[in-house]
Amino acid sequence: MSLRIILNPQQIQNWIAERHGTPVRRRGSETDLEIQFDKRSDEYELITFDELIEAMKFHRLVMLVDQEPGKMFHRIYQHS
Repeated sequence: MSLRIILNPQQIQNWIAERHGTPVRRRGSETDLEIQFDKRSDEYELITFDELIEAMKFHRLVMLVDQEPGKMFHRIYQHS
């Protein structure tokens, strides 16, 4: 596992696109964001990439990812 924090919108978009992911937000939440891949959950609503980046900036969130090709591990959490 090769973990890295990414903040740059282009890097985030590239990471998501390379893995064919979709940004989602838990219904009723502004900060519970994640990237879904094959499986979809009714608890989450689809959001655009721009909405993801806007929410991350507004709530000071960062994205921790496994940068190895094909790896989908990620966490979006608040940066202090």
